[in-house]
Amino acid sequence: MSLDLHIKSKTPILKHGTGVYVREDGRNRELESLSEVRKYFPDADISHIKEFDYETDDMWHGNITHNMTEMADHVPISDLTLYDYLWRPEEHGFKIATIDYMNGVYEGLSYLKSHKSELLQYEPEVDPETGKRWGDYNLLVRFCASLINCLMELDFSKKYKIVSSV
Repeated sequence: MSLDLHIKSKTPILKHGTGVYVREDGRNRELESLSEVRKYFPDADISHIKEFDYETDDMWHGNITHNMTEMADHVPISDLTLYDYLWRPEEHGFKIATIDYMNGVYEGLSYLKSHKSELLQYEPEVDPETGKRWGDYNLLVRFCASLINCLMELDFSKKYKIVSSV
């Protein structure tokens, strides 16, 4: 299970991709080029896969494993937590991207970075079969930083919608 968080535009945006998605390190993402598809699927026949431009209303889309909810819930942002901002924004009045929302996520990221050692205890356990974690501290940091980078580019007067699906 995972969180899909979107910042949606009222007008379509042109994006580039392949339509091929991979799950890696606790997140799903679209492969952007045929060379990337070949890297992940070296023995597959990819002759039917093409790079293409497409329109979407997603200004930004992030995906992160639910395994990071406990860590996010231990990151305070005033009376809320980073979990509230990312997994439950609509329930806390964040239906539209605003400077207040951006500042809250930034405050959460700052807390993550300044309290790393105490937050590491909330990382998911290592899977004994694969020897890997399904999500980690760095994944949550990158997720928040990517979201903030998008928010910093927005003209908030255009009212971009926040959509969180779990």
